[in-house]
Amino acid sequence: MPKRQKNGTCWGQRAPTLEDRAATVVQGAFRRLLARRELARRRQEHQEYLEQMEKLQREAFLAMVRREQEAARRQREEEEAAQRRRREELQRRHRLLEAAFEGNVGDIKAVLKEVEDLLTSEGVDHDEGGRAQRLQRRMDMVECEDSNRNTPLSEAAAGGQPQVIQLLAEQGANPNSKGAFGRTPLYRAAFGGHLEAVEVLLKLGADPRIYAEDGSTPEQVASLDAVVSVLQSWDLSLTEAMLQNMEAEQQRRAQEAQRHKEAEAQRLNFRVQQLTKEQQQCHKELQQAYCELNRRITEHDKCERKQMGKTELTLQAVRDAEAQVDRLRQEAQKAEETLAMARLALREQTQEEEEDVPGLKCQVTELHDVLMKDVGDRIRNDGRWPLVIDPSGQAATFLRYQDTNYLDTMNPEHLRPERMRLALLGALRYGKPLVFDLGEVDMFQVVQRQLEEVQAGLAQKLLSRALLEEERYRSLLRPADGPEYDPTQFQAARLAHFHLFFVTKVRWPPAEQLRALLPVRVLLPGTSL
Repeated sequence: MPKRQKNGTCWGQRAPTLEDRAATVVQGAFRRLLARRELARRRQEHQEYLEQMEKLQREAFLAMVRREQEAARRQREEEEAAQRRRREELQRRHRLLEAAFEGNVGDIKAVLKEVEDLLTSEGVDHDEGGRAQRLQRRMDMVECEDSNRNTPLSEAAAGGQPQVIQLLAEQGANPNSKGAFGRTPLYRAAFGGHLEAVEVLLKLGADPRIYAEDGSTPEQVASLDAVVSVLQSWDLSLTEAMLQNMEAEQQRRAQEAQRHKEAEAQRLNFRVQQLTKEQQQCHKELQQAYCELNRRITEHDKCERKQMGKTELTLQAVRDAEAQVDRLRQEAQKAEETLAMARLALREQTQEEEEDVPGLKCQVTELHDVLMKDVGDRIRNDGRWPLVIDPSGQAATFLRYQDTNYLDTMNPEHLRPERMRLALLGALRYGKPLVFDLGEVDMFQVVQRQLEEVQAGLAQKLLSRALLEEERYRSLLRPADGPEYDPTQFQAARLAHFHLFFVTKVRWPPAEQLRALLPVRVLLPGTSL
């Protein structure tokens, strides 16, 4: 080993000169200058990146606000259109009742033509189904009632308008309808002394034997002797025959209406099935778009960290992916709204009660009691893990900021098998809920597949709670997990507090999810339970 001199240099090695020391100082200063410049440049780029991300977040927020405003505008327009249609319908009925009393045949025909034109504008054809629908709407109009339950034909009888009575009867109006105080059109015509109207009504099948609520008959309240004479001399066998014909015609119409109703229900049911498939396809495309967006964001972050100089390209790719997600999200929302309207039409056609999701209902403010505390043991007694249905997204936000292991299924990183394994073990180890946020896409099957990647049969064990029995969860432990996940660290008291939650924005989840999980529908403020 060479010996050193007193100045610290080895024998045979030249000591640094003053110029060498000066060069070393200059080089150090220059390197520090370059380092400061590099640091300043990176800070500037980082600041620009943060500003760009903030701008993108603002744009995304504004886009969301615009979507919500557009949805609110559409809903407001639909409500206004429905109110306008109701007002127009009420106006048509009022015009028909007035025209019937006054004998204005032209106005009556005009109202009936408006109904036909309205059906045509709604796309009702003239085939068998269309004819049945037109007949039903026409019958609804000619049999409409005023506030006293009097029909247009009854008003025509009270006004003594035989031509109107004949016209309305040809359209299917009932000559024996009962209005205020149980009075029939014949009763009102006889009371008003309208002889010609009484004669027409009798020929159309009006029954002179029907009593009013006070027990009187048309003959007893007739104000003219000629009307009394006609009623007394009328051959009741003719009335019986006409009543039988009317009953047979009513049965024929009822059967025809029932056939049309069944055919329409079948058509609507087929449409609901088709729209359900379209909605599922929209969700599948949206899921793929979310995955693509996350890949683009990961690429952009990687370029930022490694200073690869392609940040503009990767940032544009992120924007394009966000635009694609936004477009597909709108399409999925539109598909869901169309499906909801088709389901509503099917319920109205089959006269079923409002379709409801079985399970629990609660307000957002009650989520802690319902999910975290399970007040009343309703979740434990059911045996299934909850599926929280909340289109507003408030439940997902609530669960994200609770003491939970939260996994966003839209983020591919969160669905990596190793991350899912550790999230599950952590929830078991510390006795906390494991949350899968399905978002607005049907990701339930994806989650099940990824759980199978962690361990074969894990999805079923987790859903059935069999994983918690006989310490089966220990099969998930790995030697490299460290002392934190030593088998002795898993305590029964903490395992008892483990929960599994799925949360979705989809208003009508697939039947598979509703069978496998306990639906918990979150109601918006002001919505009744």
